[in-house]
Amino acid sequence: MQVASVSFAYPHADGDIRAALTRRLRPAPLPPDTFVLSTCLRIEVAVAGSLDDLERAVLTAFGQPPALAEGVVRLGETAVAHLFRVAAGLNSPILGEREVLTQFRQAVARAEECSGGTLLRVLEAAVSVGRQARELLPGSPHDSMAAVAAQLAGNASRVGVLGSGTMAKAVVSALRGLPSPPAVVVAARHPEKARLAGAEVWSFDRAPDMLATFPLVISATSAGGGLIPDRELEEALARRTSRLTLVDMAMPPDFPSGAAVTLVDIDELARMADRRPRRDDADAMVAAAAAEVWRRLATHHALGPVIGGLMQSADDIVDRTVERFARRLGNGDDRGVLRQAAHTAVRTLLSGPVSYLQAADRPSEVVDTIAAAFGLDDG
Repeated sequence: MQVASVSFAYPHADGDIRAALTRRLRPAPLPPDTFVLSTCLRIEVAVAGSLDDLERAVLTAFGQPPALAEGVVRLGETAVAHLFRVAAGLNSPILGEREVLTQFRQAVARAEECSGGTLLRVLEAAVSVGRQARELLPGSPHDSMAAVAAQLAGNASRVGVLGSGTMAKAVVSALRGLPSPPAVVVAARHPEKARLAGAEVWSFDRAPDMLATFPLVISATSAGGGLIPDRELEEALARRTSRLTLVDMAMPPDFPSGAAVTLVDIDELARMADRRPRRDDADAMVAAAAAEVWRRLATHHALGPVIGGLMQSADDIVDRTVERFARRLGNGDDRGVLRQAAHTAVRTLLSGPVSYLQAADRPSEVVDTIAAAFGLDDG
């Protein structure tokens, strides 16, 4: 049993590395048994296979592959444990971050289109454990990146939000939940479709006016960069009478770092958020669940040939026995009855050894004994 993964994530991989990878990430179908998670703070690639399989998956996903050395490579049980921690939000700047579980679950759904084996079972278990972990984590109105961004509003009387998708809606909700909420204005590509309670909605062609006059603008789009042409951006900023605070939550970024503004990118937001207290009970629960899933996988792959050999031997014995006694049967229909009876008796007898193997704490130590006892030494 092999699982391999590579993680390009904050803070190990900085925003420039993640932005370059995000731009190169292909929408094409993934190789079998491959998982790719891409968020503003991390890119994760995992495969059911070896390090060579991981390298091939990365090449397929990104075309021109990044060097695995730019990320963190994990193998076996360590890779499984990491996936569980990501789903649970234990590796996020905000402990138990809500958005990452949703993003993880969506990535699993994409993986289902090309996977149906071992890795998918690991991922589905990680989602389930991620939900359970949140019951052990303290609830907080500031438990999302959107809430951290909203805190920058300070005493601003109005705040602009670029975008109307999932993250933009989270930002609007966080702004409206502040003790002294500002007026919120959203610039949307399709304002007629935007449903953002408590916010005024503008057409996106008015975004330059927002950048020219609002004290704080939060960009929460999935545009993939180049949100506003450079000339329009320069003209909008030239109209300002005070410095703009621009929060860019997008990956790749929506705005260049050289803009004449106080720019807060997603990594800076992460540093602001990364003051989380540890919760040993959540860590312990997730670690134990991941270890158990790995044990079951390892057990399945170690015992599969032995259990399969037992069942095949049983079926062979049944076939030989039925053929031996078939001539003594008075009715041809009795052959099926005899086969079913013998098959049931043999499988019932084997259920004990099979259950013993599956329940063993150290199954590898009893495999040889069971195999030898049933004449499977060469299987």
